[in-house]
Amino acid sequence: MDFFGLDIGSHNLKLVQLKKQKDKFKVVALGLAPTPKSLESEAESDLVGVAEGIKRLITATKVSCQYVVSALPEDKVFTRVVEFPQMKEKELESALKWEAEQYVPIPLSEAVIDYQIITETGKSKTGQTSDKLEAFLVAAPKSLVNKYVRVMNLAGLKLVSLETEMVSLSRSLVMPSSVPTMIIDLGARATDIALVVNEQIVLTRSLSNAGETITRALVNALGLKANQAEEYKKAYGVDESKLEGKIRQAVGPVLDVVISEIEKTITFYKTRSKPLPVERVMLTGGTAHLPQIVHLFAERLGIEVEVGNPFQRILEAQEVLTKLGKNNTPMYSIAFGLAMKNL
Repeated sequence: MDFFGLDIGSHNLKLVQLKKQKDKFKVVALGLAPTPKSLESEAESDLVGVAEGIKRLITATKVSCQYVVSALPEDKVFTRVVEFPQMKEKELESALKWEAEQYVPIPLSEAVIDYQIITETGKSKTGQTSDKLEAFLVAAPKSLVNKYVRVMNLAGLKLVSLETEMVSLSRSLVMPSSVPTMIIDLGARATDIALVVNEQIVLTRSLSNAGETITRALVNALGLKANQAEEYKKAYGVDESKLEGKIRQAVGPVLDVVISEIEKTITFYKTRSKPLPVERVMLTGGTAHLPQIVHLFAERLGIEVEVGNPFQRILEAQEVLTKLGKNNTPMYSIAFGLAMKNL
């Protein structure tokens, strides 16, 4: 079945369709367009507006199939790794329901619950030795899921699957057999953190400090208009040598919070039984290309830091990258992960 990945971001719609060729992927269609309305809204007119934007993007990219895979915003879903004694799958489903009642902050009658087993029968998929069973629990509000279903219906599409953004990112950015990697998705409205060990997400977090927070910090500190602050942010990032270090001083406290939370997440992970060491941090999202941000994170964390590359398994990648421009590549990471699902 042909399908495409669609990432409905707060600022942009990203569409990717791929075709698998051995262990690589060929780009069939790829495109980006502004998100015309916010999916934060409950108004039918706004949902129609998003659907119309999707239709225009489909036309522009010449996608002919109707099947789509999409992702729910990480800061709108609830995820947790939960531990159990070894048990049968039917027993696990009952146990997960009980665990969900403890951790999901909305009534279960209003949530869609799913899970993925991380360890089973004493064999760990995350490099740890344990006689316990671990599962990655995901809960999403039914109202949010229904909203995505409604938008796809309005766009004339058939929704094949919904997953979390971090699941998509781990698929597109972290190669099989990679070292334990911390993904930091520096988005517009949220910064999402996930630790991936042997292709499994074992920890997730979501922070409100993100790209828009950095822009507001510049507005407040330097008296700039929002559009000016955005341009200064993109041009100078956290480079201390620019504008007498004023930009770095203004945005520093915002990024300090993000880095501190990364450190806390790594420290928490180390409390697990015989954890593999976190060896790499991978930045993605629209803020990941700010000048000197990789250097700042590497200096503070003492770990290898790089910008994630969703094109690492893409055939003729250089040709595609030339068309996009390197600063746009992180924006497609979720959409590429969606397009790779089950291929």
